[in-house]
Amino acid sequence: MACEGRSDPGETGTATKRRGRPRSSGAERAILLAGGRLLAERGVRMSMEAVAVAARVSKATIYRRWPSKDALILDLVAGTEEPGEPVRPDAQPSASADARSNLVAWVRSAIEAGDSPRGAALRHLVRRAAEDPALAATLRRRILGRHRDRFADIVEQGVRAGEMRRDLDVAVLLDMVNGPVLYRCLLDSSESTTREPSEQARVIVDMIWPGIRA
Repeated sequence: MACEGRSDPGETGTATKRRGRPRSSGAERAILLAGGRLLAERGVRMSMEAVAVAARVSKATIYRRWPSKDALILDLVAGTEEPGEPVRPDAQPSASADARSNLVAWVRSAIEAGDSPRGAALRHLVRRAAEDPALAATLRRRILGRHRDRFADIVEQGVRAGEMRRDLDVAVLLDMVNGPVLYRCLLDSSESTTREPSEQARVIVDMIWPGIRA
């Protein structure tokens, strides 16, 4: 079943008037907050029925906005910008920090996210995307694309500061940085998991830094 997340009337090419009862922004907010709490507590095992009970709405109200549980999870993982929403955004580069420190912060944030309910939910969506082209496209557009753009900001800032090489391939560098993090998530019994995220992040960046510094 296709999974595109919450539908946006503004994305349709028609100007048809919506009929029937208008959607309640209060209901959507309640669903997102309840879904966020349940995702943090139960992971992807949460049920739409449990979300409906926690949000005090009917399941039909949820399904009018999200056609499947994966669609709701996708919105929760992508970030809803709702107050109290538990998903932590990717680390942003600090204008006052050097490029190496920003890279360490980025990797630490990725490791911590991988150990969180959000990380588990994202891995669930990636597995589902292998069978759902629509979900795969939405993941690339709403999550992976944003992730890549934020990493590119770190590299661009480092290049402007004269701390990183100007000929860096951002896509390849992102693969190099993400590789150990993904491997750590897949093999959680590895020796690297005994390290604190900040220490593990420094180890990863220290191995890469000599080849990318200016």
